[in-house]
Amino acid sequence: MKRVKNILLPLLFFLLLNTVRAQQSASFTLDEAVQYALSHNVNVLKAENEVLKAKKKVWETTAMGFPNINASVSYQKFIEQPVNLMPARIFNPQAPQDRYVPVKFGTEQNMKWNATLNQLIFSGSYIVGLYSSRTYKKISENAALKTKQKIREAVVQAYANALLTEASLEILYANIKTVKQNLHEVSEMYKNGLAEQTDVEQLEITLTQLNDQKDYLERLHDTAYEMLNYIMGRNPGDPLVLTEDLKSLYEKSVDLNLLKSDLSPENNIDYQIAANKMKAGKLQVRYQQSQFLPTIVGFVSYGKNAYNNDFKFFDDDQNWYEQSLFGVSINIPIFNGFVKLKRLGQARLDYLNAKMDFENLQRDLQIRFRKAQNDYEHALNQVNLARKNWDLAAKIEKREQIKFTEGVGNSFQLAQARLQLYRMQQAYLQALVDVLNKKVQLENILGIQQ
Repeated sequence: MKRVKNILLPLLFFLLLNTVRAQQSASFTLDEAVQYALSHNVNVLKAENEVLKAKKKVWETTAMGFPNINASVSYQKFIEQPVNLMPARIFNPQAPQDRYVPVKFGTEQNMKWNATLNQLIFSGSYIVGLYSSRTYKKISENAALKTKQKIREAVVQAYANALLTEASLEILYANIKTVKQNLHEVSEMYKNGLAEQTDVEQLEITLTQLNDQKDYLERLHDTAYEMLNYIMGRNPGDPLVLTEDLKSLYEKSVDLNLLKSDLSPENNIDYQIAANKMKAGKLQVRYQQSQFLPTIVGFVSYGKNAYNNDFKFFDDDQNWYEQSLFGVSINIPIFNGFVKLKRLGQARLDYLNAKMDFENLQRDLQIRFRKAQNDYEHALNQVNLARKNWDLAAKIEKREQIKFTEGVGNSFQLAQARLQLYRMQQAYLQALVDVLNKKVQLENILGIQQ
């Protein structure tokens, strides 16, 4: 029985470990990765919490205008009742005029309860505060949308970079395999006196450089996946499978209609943020102006008092005496040493700055839009150019390889041709990534939400 346990326990542990790993592993397209990040990224979650906080702030400000009801209950018992001196003539007309009698008034114990209702009738600050809280909510919503745009752009970049390292490694492995084969062939030729030692050494240098680059890219590959996991809101070390490749993503990213689009500033999130900040600045001016207006509050109060020398307040024969009142209070600001006036001046300057920022942003957006369109168009053109350069570099490398094999070329020219081919291969992959990045940047300026 003990032997069976020794076999089953490691097996169960192995199955449990594989189950946990399977649960952690996940496959994502680019769109799925973006949607996952928008639901799990810490910055997005914090931005959404700020929106919820702003909504509660609106309700808090609104509730300040609702009736405010407070109740109080108090009980008092005198350890020693206060003594008052009364003229003795009150009790005995014959008593001397300068004689006084100590008298205790009231009972040893008393209890009372009271309820008060306060209602704000007029307050300029309250009215402006309502509008300000709603504007604050819009600003927080703008900030949340801006955060989501940044996270979407970051996911696209991280996803593309992860695919870039994969594609680069695939090409690099093929190049290493080719150079190894060439090194073997040239080494045999050198042994037979058909090649020079320099040819062998040149290939060894090329192979060493490729292996060094491979080691670096393999480490970069792991880092790229960890970064993508982190941006998505996952643990960096969780297994991750990307189900799309650079070529397919590039094909989906080609949208020539974006090059024909016109900018509608009101769709841009930066424009919306600046507009709401200007509106908030204007409301701040009105708030400071409202500080010169009176505040009117109405109130109603009702309560009962009971008195007794013994604690019999809950007996049926205990007398309770009612009291009630109604009133209105008006607070009129008159003079406070020009403090409010100076605050108003500061608010007006803040509003003026926000207005200038808004107007300046409109001009800046046009420049950024044209640049983003030009960058996107240039990136599309670069893909075709990079593909042609790759093909040309491959033909040059092949011709140099044939010339070298036939003995009419040299190892230096072949090495140069190969280095040029490797650069063109990498340039092509980078061009595909640039199209993805430039497209999402242009879409963000246009306010296109995916």
